[in-house]
Order: sequence, then structure tokens, then C-alpha cells
Amino acid sequence: MPHHHRIAIGSCSHPSLPQPLWKIIHARRPAAFIWGGDAVYSDRFAGRNWTAVGLHRVAHENDVNNNNSNDPSSPNHHHAHARSTGKKKNNGGGWRMTFPPPSIHVEATPDVIQSWYEEQWDVDDYRRFVEGWYDDVGDDDDRQYQQQQKQQQQLTRPIVFGTIDDHDYGQNNGDITYQYKRESNLAFIDFMYSGVDDAGESNSCAQDVDESNQYNGVCESSQDESNSPKKVVYEDNNNPNQLHEFQTKRRSKSNDPMYQRALEGKGVYGVSLFDFSRTKRSRQSSEELKNDSILWGGGYWVPDEDAMIDPDIISRTNIEEPFDETNINYSTTHSVAIFALDVRSNKTPWSKGKQTSTHNTHNEGSTSTPSNNNTSSSSIIHTLALDFLGQHQWEWFQKALSNSYATVNIIVSGLQFHPERFPNDGNVIEEWSKFPRARQMIYDMILNSGANSPMLVSGDVHMAQFMRKDCVRSSDIMYADADDAGDTATSFKANAQQRPYRPRPLVEITTSGMTHSWGTSFSSQPRNHRLPLKLYTYFVSPIFMTICHYVCPWNDILILTEDDGKRENEERGAASPQDGEVREEIVRGGRVGMQYYLGLNFAEFEFEFDSNDDDDTIGGGDGGGAVTVRIFGKEANNAPPKLETRWTFDQLSGNTDLPGTTAKLRDFVNAGNVEYYPNSNNARSEHEWICVPHRGLASVYHEYAANIMMFFNICFLFFLPHGVIFWLFVVARRKWCRWKNAGMHTIESTKKPFNMHASEK
Repeated sequence: MPHHHRIAIGSCSHPSLPQPLWKIIHARRPAAFIWGGDAVYSDRFAGRNWTAVGLHRVAHENDVNNNNSNDPSSPNHHHAHARSTGKKKNNGGGWRMTFPPPSIHVEATPDVIQSWYEEQWDVDDYRRFVEGWYDDVGDDDDRQYQQQQKQQQQLTRPIVFGTIDDHDYGQNNGDITYQYKRESNLAFIDFMYSGVDDAGESNSCAQDVDESNQYNGVCESSQDESNSPKKVVYEDNNNPNQLHEFQTKRRSKSNDPMYQRALEGKGVYGVSLFDFSRTKRSRQSSEELKNDSILWGGGYWVPDEDAMIDPDIISRTNIEEPFDETNINYSTTHSVAIFALDVRSNKTPWSKGKQTSTHNTHNEGSTSTPSNNNTSSSSIIHTLALDFLGQHQWEWFQKALSNSYATVNIIVSGLQFHPERFPNDGNVIEEWSKFPRARQMIYDMILNSGANSPMLVSGDVHMAQFMRKDCVRSSDIMYADADDAGDTATSFKANAQQRPYRPRPLVEITTSGMTHSWGTSFSSQPRNHRLPLKLYTYFVSPIFMTICHYVCPWNDILILTEDDGKRENEERGAASPQDGEVREEIVRGGRVGMQYYLGLNFAEFEFEFDSNDDDDTIGGGDGGGAVTVRIFGKEANNAPPKLETRWTFDQLSGNTDLPGTTAKLRDFVNAGNVEYYPNSNNARSEHEWICVPHRGLASVYHEYAANIMMFFNICFLFFLPHGVIFWLFVVARRKWCRWKNAGMHTIESTKKPFNMHASEK
């Protein structure tokens, strides 16, 4: 029976709405489920701010701190130089259109947040999934082993991991100003550990850990003999089928560095590692099997103190940085690292209404600090005036990426990375592009880190999308007049190492909408999913967003053709089976055309590791394989996925070409001139990357035309139903008045005439 190496990801789930996806996720048996944000909706909708509608001027980072514009080492210097050269800079400032009106929400208190998490835990299908399952015995020649497994099956439980977005944070469009951010962070950690033995430990437990000593991974204030990790010793340590100690080590909230950071008020961000080179079953004696703990993540999950990726774990050991490959104890060819970023707890607030942005929460002189990591990740961390992560999280993320030798590295954020959608007001649509300098820094950090096969994952927008940008080093571009830039294959220079030009892809998978989506109702409010409002919202939502995808110049969204599907099937058929198994029949799901889906959805990542490198010893092999990403809807488990695509690890790492790019040199030149780079006469750093949509930059005229069309589209879809209702009311009233007048006329005509002479007698 083949082993399916799967991880599921989802976001935007309202506990008060039906949740049909958990049964499907449960049947898919993923090693982990990753929350991409909005696990609950704890804040309360209170109307819309119509006073914010209009065109208004907002500030960018330069306006916050102009006093550093003359410093060549400051990032603001490039903007000042660009203004002096007369070049237009798209750096987040200027005029912004606010429409439709931003929503108004009442912030949640800690008690309210906790009550919503409890309501989500009470969802039967979710709780059954988290509580785990007993794997099927499968086909095995050893009948004695089969019988033993049937008698004493081992419980497999998925790892629940992830990050927050605004609604489970407790504040709509939440940021650093939220007064209950620490309590919110701790409530989310407790929710992730729902059903785990120590989920109810006191929050003071991790504070008792003595960080001056070597970190032993044990919270002494609550640890007892019955709750300690089970250590199983095997005689044959070279047998790859044996369960290793970390496969049966019990999960503990107090051992989780994410929990410690939440206690310190830094946010909820962390990394989780899965080593898929380990088998799920071990032929042990009955006594050993009985003493084993739960197989967390199917036995694939690697605890933080064994993974040694989290910098806060390494800081508690005697290992000195820079961290190198000799310190790892997991497979570098069959492992997946998942980084969860917190874009709320340290985020700069959006400008409100028509006021100029004066927030300077993260600005400390806009200084630049070099990384302390190895030179392969020597991009500079700027102290940003407009930021999502905060200085500590930036430093943590850069170190953690450098520490990861995993085969695939998935970065999860509650907000989308690639899109630049209309309107350009963060109060209406939130995304990384609203703080362009922060987005540029995370692009540079990921691409300079040397991390293998990076993939971006996001939520928030209540639909699923596959997106891609192509990136090149700024130093590889021979800057000339953009009008003279032509074919991408011949318009780049070789650097000192004669590195051949190849755009490096950076893919993003958005999966959002587990209980509500643009295919049903864009709104999370339960009243919009009940009659009579359901008739309106379920009609308007899919029509509006479908028009958006075909009118707006969203060139980052993938478009798959029939040839792409044939190519993917050929690549799968050419891949050799794993462990001598017979490969299942290849049936590609999804659809051709633009890769988006508006219905309820979750994402599944299935990893295929090259059997030629299937070395179960730690650190063995050269790497290989591919990842298939599927978007499933609410149909039964045997239904094909709504979207599906496949990338090889070499394609994601930039080692081989990924077909489909149509971006030209002029797109990279224009993006470099518009975004952050001074001009063609200045030297470019090899640590700076320029990323553009893989189908090229859209025309300015296309963007303006699309924005105008979408404005009228919003007005039409908003006022048309209201106009129809008003017209029906007028027609009904007129008919009622006519009926009433006709009835009165009939009554009067049947009355007997009054005889005045008779009454006088």
C-alpha cells in the first residue's frame, strides 16, 4: 500500500456556519493540518464606514522619516534620489481610492476569543479529525504481524499548526495597537493544542524554564512521570523500519518555542518539520508497542529540539552559529519545513479615513542591520516604518531559513504576498503589496537564504488561487532603456561566476474559505447565509469575483493548458515507484484555464520523493521528486480536486526551467526602476531581487480601464438588486392601490341611493 505524504492547509472558518470539509480532510489522512489564519471569527461586524469613501492622499515610508533621505546607507535615500531624477516611484504613497467602504468591527475581548475557540473545538467533525485515527493494516506477507497490528493498532494524530489573521486575532485588519494581542496569541496556542494532554497547563509554566542552562525541553513545573516522553530503545539502530525516539515523543505546549514567544508578547510564529523518510510502522514486540506514545504526524513530525531549525531552540544549546549541515539529524531529501508567520501582532496600522499616515511604531531611524547568519543569506534587514512582522520576527525568520536543510520549505502568511489588487487602500483589501518595502525584503530574504524549494501559502481572500512570480537578481540585468529591452533569453549579463540566466519562480498558493467564500457569500456573517439575504449574497458574490478574474490584469495567476496537463502526466509516469510499490493509475484533477476556484476549499500538498534518493539514513541522498498541490471542494472524498498542479523540487529551487513564463526583460527593468532601485547608473547588489508576474507586467491603461470597470461593476451589482426590490415594491403598491380603488368603486356602486324625501316623511 503506497504511503501518501500529505499536508493539508486551510483558512477562514466560522464556527457558526456548516463545516463540510473536515470529513474530506479526515479521509485524506494528512500528517498535519496548517491553519492559514481566521480559524474563528471573534470580532463582531457593526456596519460600514461610508465616511472613508473617496480619493485621498496617504503617506509612504519616506513621509514618515524624511530625515534619513540624505543618508546613502538608508533605504529612503533611493527614493529621494529617484525623486531628484524625476522618475516615478511606486512605493506605497500617493493618492488612494477607498471603495467599497471599509467595514467596522467591534474588537473581541479575551473571553470572547476563548469562547469562539471552544465553539470550534465542539464541531464534531473537526474534533474527530484532530483526535486522530487508526491506520489500516494494509497488505503484508507477515500474517503474524498483521494479526498483531489488528489487536494493538497505534493511534495516529495529525499535527495542528499554523498562524493567525485578523479575525481570530480579535481585531478586524488587526495590528500592533490591539490591546489584547498577548491574550489572543496565547488563546491561539491553546487552541492548536486542543486535545493534547498538557493543553490546560498554566501559562506560567514556560516562564519557569531556566534559559541560562542548556534547554532540556521539559517544563519542570508541570512535568510528571506519567506525562514524560516515552523513550523506546531498539537493539537494531540501523533498521530504517524502526521507530525513532522523536517519532513517539509526546507533544507538549510548554516545550513549544512558539508558546514562549507568545508569553513574551512577540507574536505567534514558528516552524514545524516533517521527515517523510521514516516509516509509520515498526515491527516491535507487543510490550514495546503498548508502551509507545501517539504517532504525532504519522511518525513524520520532528520535535523542535531535534529539528534544530528554530533559532530560539538553538540559542538554548551549546551549538554555535552559523548552523551547518553536520548538526542536523533528519533527512535532507525527504523533509518538509513549514514556517508560520504572524502578520498581525507587530503590524503597522493602516492609515484611517482621509488622514495622512503618521504611524511610526516600527521606525527607529530606518537603519539597516546586516544579518548575523552565513553569507548565503546576507541580505540586510531594514527597520521598516511600515511593517508586517516586526524586527524580532524578521531576524528570527532569516535565521530559521538559513538553519533549514529541508527538501521543501513552505512559508505561510495570513495575507497574500504576490497580488496588487484594486483598491489600493489597506483598509479595504489587505496584502503584502500595501507595504512594498516589507514585501521586497521578504522576497530577498527567501531567495537569498538558500532554502530549497520555497513555496508561499496565504489565506484571507475567501477563494483559492495558484500564482507565480519570476525573479532575477538585480545585478544580472544589463540596465538600458526599457523600450530597447527585448527577448529575456538574450538580455541578461553573466556575472563574475558566469551564472547562466534563468528566472527563478516563486509560487504562491492561496487557500481560503472553509465555511464561506466568493462562490457562496463573501461575508462571514451567518445572517448573509440565511434567507432572505442569502438570495442576494449568493447571487452577487460569484458573479462579481468571476468578472474580476477576467477583467482585471492579474497576471500572477497561473493559466494551465491541455499541454501542461499532458506534460505533468508524462513527468509523473516517468517517475519511478517508491519502495518497490506499483504506482497508482495517474488521474489528473483540476481544470485548464485560469487557476482559481471560488467555492469552499482547502489545499493539499502531496510530496513525491525520488526513489533513487530514497536513503532512509539521516542526511542521505541528493534530493529529487515533486510536489502536487490540489484544491478540494466540499464534494465527497472520491470527487476530483477543483484545481491541481505539480512542480518538481528542481523547478521550485530554480535549478531547471519552469515552463509558462512570458515576462520580458522590459518588465524586469520597469519593475526595478519603479520599485526600489535608484537608476541604471548605480551598481546593483546581487542580494537584491526583482520579481514580476510570470505573464509580465500589465499595461497602465489596462489597469486604469479595469479599475473603472470594476468600480461600475460594484455599483451595478450593489444597486441593481436594490433597484429591483424597489421596482417590485412600486409595482406591487400600484397594483394594490388599483385593486383597492376598484374594490371601493364596486362597493359604492352596490350601495342603495339615499332618498332624502323618504327620510323627511
